[in-house]
Amino acid sequence: MKKLIYLTAAALAAFAFTACEKTGGNENEETDPNFTENEGSFTYYGETYKTVTLENGSVWMAEPLRYVPEGYTVSADPADDNAHIWYPYELINETGEPSKINADEARALTDSESIEAKGYLYDLHAVFGTEITADNCGSFEGAQGICPKGWHIPTRADFLSLCGLSNKAEGEEGNTVDENALFYDSSYGGGNVTLFNEAGWNYVFSGCRMKSNFNATGTYQLTQQWSGNSSLTESYGEPGITYIASSTAYKVVTDKEDETKVTNIQFFGMMTTFIKKNSPEGKVNVAHVSTMTGQQVRCVKDAE
Repeated sequence: MKKLIYLTAAALAAFAFTACEKTGGNENEETDPNFTENEGSFTYYGETYKTVTLENGSVWMAEPLRYVPEGYTVSADPADDNAHIWYPYELINETGEPSKINADEARALTDSESIEAKGYLYDLHAVFGTEITADNCGSFEGAQGICPKGWHIPTRADFLSLCGLSNKAEGEEGNTVDENALFYDSSYGGGNVTLFNEAGWNYVFSGCRMKSNFNATGTYQLTQQWSGNSSLTESYGEPGITYIASSTAYKVVTDKEDETKVTNIQFFGMMTTFIKKNSPEGKVNVAHVSTMTGQQVRCVKDAE
């Protein structure tokens, strides 16, 4: 019998709210005139996205979001904190060694074809349409956010049901493992990108605009897939570490010398890593990530 260490969605949410006050919120009950749902796709603000229904009945976007809400302007500069949405990027290796990419070798992709394929990178301010604070960070669990009506930003539990591995939450002693998750690979100890793709989930390696804490300078994540870490030859040159945003808070981080000063707020996000020795097809797990990191967005349909 498989060993299972599993927490319900309610329990996961409770842990996440330990360090953040849960304030709740009201969803707009009106029909969205900018959203049309079809069999295997939906159209949202003029853009059509493929969707996939998985074995467990959940319905997901099968490609990244590329919607820019009113009031936001997409930036090609990852150091621009005020943008909240950034273009995807490419890694141009001019060093001859893909494991040593320089910052100036990450170039924003502003053409329509690249945006169509990779979507945009959003921080959680853009995802939820408001500043994320120590007082409100626990109120976004399962929220619609930037998604169309009837869909939501995935929770930690939503992602865990796919990849089967999550970093610990506040109050937990260690990582959470669900060996019955859809795309869990016991040899990886987490999800396997190939299993996601075989089910039609269509993993897209958009990387992320990394911002480790409030004081750090935003940069594109520079890890690249190549023969030294990946067996996915069709993805060589693509970013190796991609984050996808969740709505579940992890914790508020304060200054060690002044606990009244908040230096970071972390949520959970689903990420990929590539290690040739033990995860050459891409390991997937739920990790901790700053609210200011620019991430891919994939919406999941609300349970009926």
